[in-house]
Amino acid sequence: MKILPIVDKELFLRYAIPCGEVLVKRGSLDPKLLKKAERIVTDGKTANIDPAKMFPTAAKMCTLIAHRMGKKEIDAEVIRRYFLFEHEKAVRWRMKIYPDIIPEKCIVYPARVLRSGELLLVNTPTGKKILDTRFAPEVKRGDWVSTHYSYAPEKISSETAKRMLRKRK
Repeated sequence: MKILPIVDKELFLRYAIPCGEVLVKRGSLDPKLLKKAERIVTDGKTANIDPAKMFPTAAKMCTLIAHRMGKKEIDAEVIRRYFLFEHEKAVRWRMKIYPDIIPEKCIVYPARVLRSGELLLVNTPTGKKILDTRFAPEVKRGDWVSTHYSYAPEKISSETAKRMLRKRK
């Protein structure tokens, strides 16, 4: 399958980077490349790396979703559809192959911000968590964010958070 071009590389990386440590431990991702990707996102620079090569499974899944949606590229809508609404299914399937996947960390959940600052204290469907704010420094108490491992990839609307919660019921 030919992977479609990722046009919103920064958003893709915000969601994919949290999986990076697992891929580094497996030996399938160079830790220096992961650090470079983190710097690209936190510094707001244009990504001069190929995220699809770093995170091939996510790129394949996004390509499948884009095809279903009739799109010729992986844009923000496709990325959010995958990570916010279809990622859990992929995680549960891949857990059968990779025992190092911890679903409570890997599944993307919505979370309400209880306290902001250097770190976020959030309430998720799985309990309270402390999150890194590097990818979403603008969030404040009362906002909704998505969570992936110990990151808040982005601020999300309350409507999106409610859709995510309804999907899990």
